[in-house]
Amino acid sequence: MVIWPNKNEINSEVINQIAKLNSKKLGYRYDNLKELLKAWELSIILRQIQRHFEERKDISILDFGAGVSPFGAYLNHLGYYLVTCLDIKNGWHPEINQKIYNKEYNACVEYIKMDITLGYARKHDVIFSASVLEHIKDKGAKALHSLSKSLKPNGLFIHIADYDKGINFKSLIDNCGIPISYIPEETPGCKEFKNPPEYTWWNKRGLTRVAFFNER
Repeated sequence: MVIWPNKNEINSEVINQIAKLNSKKLGYRYDNLKELLKAWELSIILRQIQRHFEERKDISILDFGAGVSPFGAYLNHLGYYLVTCLDIKNGWHPEINQKIYNKEYNACVEYIKMDITLGYARKHDVIFSASVLEHIKDKGAKALHSLSKSLKPNGLFIHIADYDKGINFKSLIDNCGIPISYIPEETPGCKEFKNPPEYTWWNKRGLTRVAFFNER
């Protein structure tokens, strides 16, 4: 399924809790998170997890390209005790590691540094990324294909990225290795990925995002 950002999707409770976890030390600090598209991303991801798995908390979750985002920690705070954050070794935050992340966010998650395109043997019920694919354009398709092999049967695969960064979303979806169902006629802007629908929420930088995920 493909969806576009809309402020009505924002879960204020999620955003308020994420805001409390803001870390100046790790560089994750937003004074008004509700005005950023990140608020929409996090709300969508949590809603889909809860919709697919209801009250289950024993599911294994992978946050691909986690960086210093506290969202993995927030999921852990909600009771999801099998959360893994993954980021590349020499990415934007080379100093981040499991000990620093967990101490700063008072969490208990696994934090891995590796290049997913080189292969990944673990299996997860949920694999997601938020604002990651636009940073690895050339490796995006390979990364998604590698991740798709790590998704458990009936798992949830959800990815959100900047629509305006020249990413060929149709190609990503068609080749990610997971069946993503979307009906272009019922989802404005999806057929050719050229123009978002009129109701799309844009931020001050003129960027918007698109989310795509599989449905059970």
